[in-house]
Amino acid sequence: MRIIDAHAHLGHDVVFDESTTREERLYWHAQCGVWGAIVQPFVTRPYIEDVRAIHDEIAAFSKDYLGRIFGMASIPPHLREAEYEQEATRCIKELGFVGIKLTPIAHACHPNSKAGRHVFEIAQALNVPIMVHTGAGAPFADPAALENPARDFPHVPIILAHAGTDLYFAQALSLAQRYEHVYLEPSWVNLMNVRKAVKTIGARRIMFSSDHADNIPVELAKYRAAVEDPRNLEQILCRTAVEVFNLDSRLASEDV
Repeated sequence: MRIIDAHAHLGHDVVFDESTTREERLYWHAQCGVWGAIVQPFVTRPYIEDVRAIHDEIAAFSKDYLGRIFGMASIPPHLREAEYEQEATRCIKELGFVGIKLTPIAHACHPNSKAGRHVFEIAQALNVPIMVHTGAGAPFADPAALENPARDFPHVPIILAHAGTDLYFAQALSLAQRYEHVYLEPSWVNLMNVRKAVKTIGARRIMFSSDHADNIPVELAKYRAAVEDPRNLEQILCRTAVEVFNLDSRLASEDV
């Protein structure tokens, strides 16, 4: 079974003062049998030059591990709109990235604000999913803040990173129950809530991720304990990410 980590980071985070290198990530991939990952930047300083530099680093990582590393753009939404649109377009059209990330707590951006909705507009125009950090950082990061964007952008797949964490898990699950294009990525969520999510919305709407490389063994153990049906486990560990991020055409010819 292939395992795809749908939420992985590279670089240095200037907000939370943490870092991950490609060597650290590849070490845990090898240790835990993770086949590939969707890699996004940690939060950069809010300058377009810094944003472009880390996106280029991720693109180089992807090129070096072709078919196993996929990029996700993360751009401060308070940059000038033209700068945001140009960089998002470059990432998707030129660098081959597969999605866009919004981090309300670190980007200081409510998802339903003008700047937040602009991110959804760009994702819609580029026909890619948007991943939104939820949980820590309420009220901006409360999953309930995504009610209007979920309603107004029905053709944009929305992944709730951390599924609201345990504190806001009920709001995340409620949103996913009401909108079929909303998916849960429950990293850091407890085993009981993972079971509840699988039972409530099904494995097709849930995807595995680590967030941090050294969290990979913990998250894998959690899913293997929470999900008994091997078909559901395969769906969560691989297929949901493949389907939501449209990775089929990017993977090697061998079956996933």
